[in-house]
Amino acid sequence: MNPSEPLPDAAEPPRILMAEPSGGWAIALRRELGPDWPIEEARSLAECWARLARSPGSLAVVQLTQGNVESLLSRMARWEDEHPRARLAVVADRRWAGHAWLLREAGAVLFVTSPRRLAPLAALARRHLAAQPEPPISVQRQIWTNLPWHKEPRMNTDKHR
Repeated sequence: MNPSEPLPDAAEPPRILMAEPSGGWAIALRRELGPDWPIEEARSLAECWARLARSPGSLAVVQLTQGNVESLLSRMARWEDEHPRARLAVVADRRWAGHAWLLREAGAVLFVTSPRRLAPLAALARRHLAAQPEPPISVQRQIWTNLPWHKEPRMNTDKHR
């Protein structure tokens, strides 16, 4: 094994996955949460689902648009079976406000129509990520981190004074 190559892990840590075409909702959520929260942006649903497969305990926040409503509802119908540890929140333009109960019935844990009112989404993200266990570490990673030459040598600073 080459020490410069990254070691594979069983899964990546949970994070907040934002699937939206523009990035505006992610900016607003970062403002609400602060800089230390792991928000990862995706520009399509397919990209979001791929990232969710690598990080199965994440919170997916998807922007509902005219172009993705069918695909999103189709995925939500299988959500519990495919992503038992993940949660899905939906953000949308105010025009979609009348569809809130449909999306909640389909499995969205939260539906938000204003980027200025993201406190409930931020609170949900904090609770969800705090409740997720650390992902299991691969056997390769466990062995590598326990090898004696992997550890950083301790410097005796008294000799150098």
